[in-house]
Amino acid sequence: MSSACDVCPAILNLLSSCPTVPFENFLERPTEFLTSLVMALSSATLVFDILLMVILAKTWGNRANVLIAYLTPVLLGNFVLKQIFQDPRPDLACSTTYGMPSGHSTAAGAIFITVMILYQQHVISSSHFTLFYGLRMPLQAYSRIYLHYHTVRQVLVGFPLGAVFALVLYQYFPISAKKQEIPRKFVLNEIPEQYRLIRLQNEKFESLMV
Repeated sequence: MSSACDVCPAILNLLSSCPTVPFENFLERPTEFLTSLVMALSSATLVFDILLMVILAKTWGNRANVLIAYLTPVLLGNFVLKQIFQDPRPDLACSTTYGMPSGHSTAAGAIFITVMILYQQHVISSSHFTLFYGLRMPLQAYSRIYLHYHTVRQVLVGFPLGAVFALVLYQYFPISAKKQEIPRKFVLNEIPEQYRLIRLQNEKFESLMV
């Protein structure tokens, strides 16, 4: 019988989110398969999650700050800390790279703080959306344990790492409240007044030239 890693769909394998139960065993273990698939999809949406946060940030300045707060801990964890700790993944992992800290969990921690700050700064107004992501990001971190990609310790280091780094970075690269638009009524009233002043100045200048 094929292992879950051997028959993992290419896209899920690329996103390091292979289910623990192969698709071919769906009928034999339906409950376990569906749970595994939900965990895999939760883990695999990482790119979508950060893109959504960038879009919701509204302004280009906010979007740049979101990327800074997200990418800094993720790159630090994946390219520096993993090489320092060189901690192996669990035996059943569909990956052979080092696992300390969990990169997905680090990203989940950063996104968790991001959505909270976007809500706090009134950039997003939906409390239901905030609550959904507030619950989903810890679930995404847990999915890394369920899918055998990381140990409990690797996840418990990764999630706080992303959250703390994001929280600190937002002190230096803050999220601003949504930019207020100039009321249309003000604009329509202001333009004729400016035009009248310019015309009076032109008439005064012409009278001096005569």
